[in-house]
Amino acid sequence: MLNQKSMKRVGAVVSGIMLVGLLAGCGGGDGATNQAANNNSGKTTTNNKASSGTNAADTGTGNAGAKSGADYKGEFVLWTWEPEHPTALAAFNKMYPNIKMKRVNVAAGDVTKKLQTTIASGGELPDVIRIESGQKAKIFDMDVLENLEEAPYSADKSLLFDYDINAFSMGGHLVSIPDDMSIAGLAYLKPLAKEYLGTDDPKELEGMLTNWDTFIDKGKEVVEHSGGKVKMFPGLGDVYSVIKGQRAEPYFDGDKLKTPVLTNVLTDLVKFRDSGIVDKLDQWTPAWNATFAQSKYMFAMSPVWMPQYVIGANDKAEGRWGLMVPPNGGFIAGGSSHGIPKGAKNAELAWKWIEFTSMTQEGADGQKKDGVFTHYKPAYDDKAFTNWTWPSFGTQDIGAKYFVDISSTTKAVAENVNDLLLNDVMNIVLQTLAKDNTFGVDQALDKIKKELTAKEPKITFE
Repeated sequence: MLNQKSMKRVGAVVSGIMLVGLLAGCGGGDGATNQAANNNSGKTTTNNKASSGTNAADTGTGNAGAKSGADYKGEFVLWTWEPEHPTALAAFNKMYPNIKMKRVNVAAGDVTKKLQTTIASGGELPDVIRIESGQKAKIFDMDVLENLEEAPYSADKSLLFDYDINAFSMGGHLVSIPDDMSIAGLAYLKPLAKEYLGTDDPKELEGMLTNWDTFIDKGKEVVEHSGGKVKMFPGLGDVYSVIKGQRAEPYFDGDKLKTPVLTNVLTDLVKFRDSGIVDKLDQWTPAWNATFAQSKYMFAMSPVWMPQYVIGANDKAEGRWGLMVPPNGGFIAGGSSHGIPKGAKNAELAWKWIEFTSMTQEGADGQKKDGVFTHYKPAYDDKAFTNWTWPSFGTQDIGAKYFVDISSTTKAVAENVNDLLLNDVMNIVLQTLAKDNTFGVDQALDKIKKELTAKEPKITFE
């Protein structure tokens, strides 16, 4: 993962699939959709200092002496690997004409190291950093980020989705604000579903495939009826992406691995492997990318950025794909957030940018035009905002499927710094499981314990 946004992009670039003219982000928005009516901006609380870019303090229409947007002056420094989204940035600059942004390009996987070396050398930290999901736990563990629920930020948690709170908190408070949506469902090839399952309607498929045991049973029928030509997934990495995200508890309690939680996941992986409904392709490889234009695998795990940047980029045909809620509900895959380092020189200016782009209706509208759906929850009360189609999925409103049906079933599991080590080990375990049918749950657990102990001796096992 297998759950790292940077790996997804690398796979896409290697295969030459990135769409010309589109921003390199994991958002799933459609720049061609209409801007939603701004009828949710009044839903923020009036006593929250940082709840809305359109509050009285920023417009100058409130109490005498209150700051207007033009009163905020200066430049903040952003570490990021992405070009900033032009429509949202232009809207921000209109409201805050005297705030300038200075981008410093830092690769997603290098942010943690650059933070460490800057702190060790006594260098000047940026005012805001973009944090990739795979690095989030490690950066949070460094305890270098501001509590965004305290003044002068006073971030309003109610503006985010419930599953965001644990995912972007440390010590019981928010330390970063999510930028791009990363909820995920299952994409499926409609011709294959129609032929082998009797329907390509997402609601009917959801009613048929209510849990993974049923999914496996149906998959066996598909393999049999197709003479082995059609399988359910191209590889175990896809399966792991889903069931890892759906697990009920974290893998770790501090430095203690919760072995029963991991055992349940490994048991499911072995069950999928032994069923014969999953092929042996590694995720994010050229061969894996090529499968989207083929008709060999019925399903694909599909975060909200996948239709635009992976499925649509690899499969130029229109209307072949559908989107559904997975058995056992939605999950989280990828995504990034923004945090403010402690002691940042221009933290207030940096916060105005985070707040506007990620926690206001104006920011959500601009981001959507740039191809990104933010986590600003009130925006999704408007059907005009959630409406989103993509050519690969024909006329299906995949926005409603993601942001209503899938979102309502999604939960996030908090991770800690040891999850990064486990991710590395699981990459090896997944490859071994796929290639060696004698490698089972016990062998996988032994391998994981051995590798984790070598990487971090203080890890214990429940």
